[in-house]
Amino acid sequence: MPSEATYVHLDTITNAVLSKGITMNECKDVVKKPPKNILLLTAPKGIGEYDSHTGFRMVRGLAKVQEYFDQNLPTNGVPSNWIDFESIELMRQLTPIEISELLYIAHAHTHLHSPFYYKLQNNFIHLTLPKGMTKVYYRKLEQFYSILSVNITNNVEKKINDKKNVFLFKKAKKIARMPISDVKELLPLLREGVLFSFENMKCNQGVYEIPVYLTEDRMKSLNRNFLEKDLMGHICLDEKDQKWFFKEESSLQPI
Repeated sequence: MPSEATYVHLDTITNAVLSKGITMNECKDVVKKPPKNILLLTAPKGIGEYDSHTGFRMVRGLAKVQEYFDQNLPTNGVPSNWIDFESIELMRQLTPIEISELLYIAHAHTHLHSPFYYKLQNNFIHLTLPKGMTKVYYRKLEQFYSILSVNITNNVEKKINDKKNVFLFKKAKKIARMPISDVKELLPLLREGVLFSFENMKCNQGVYEIPVYLTEDRMKSLNRNFLEKDLMGHICLDEKDQKWFFKEESSLQPI
């Protein structure tokens, strides 16, 4: 279900993305090589199977991993903290120190050393934080750029087709997906921490404009009313040409 806003704070040094408003379905639609096995860094009894070597529960096989994701556990109040792995044989070669690092990641929501392990060959670490936030480590940031392009496109399309804005029985409009190249142009903003406010989207002479506000890492500020000084610009979609572009409101300094 698309949201009224999406928050993103990207750390390009560790490939970690702190976010809110990105759905698991949007991730599944984009990731071309989904995890075939996952270790559950926090999980209640009864989910997955117990691995005696690591002390974690695990879910093995694409079908069972997909079933786990489809349960959408975070909405049920269960933290979805997991790391994917390729081979159970290599996974069981993890040292006690490496296992303790995974425990630390699950507890502190940050890493001690590299979040990408040779023995696991993991592409992701997914952590559920309080207040609907998630933190995901991506081995390949290109996957995150694709996910964000889908998220922005889905939310804009939903607002365009909102019942308040379309006539009864009118066919829903489809819009062009935001190009990944346009998402990458937002990199200086994503590094700072921004909120895309779909709730405040406006249409001006056939151009949809989505405000982009600077929030940095002030997670408590996400629910406040943003000031004009926080407005960094607008993501825009020209409805006629189906072209996306960014209209800058404040001078962006290279990071």
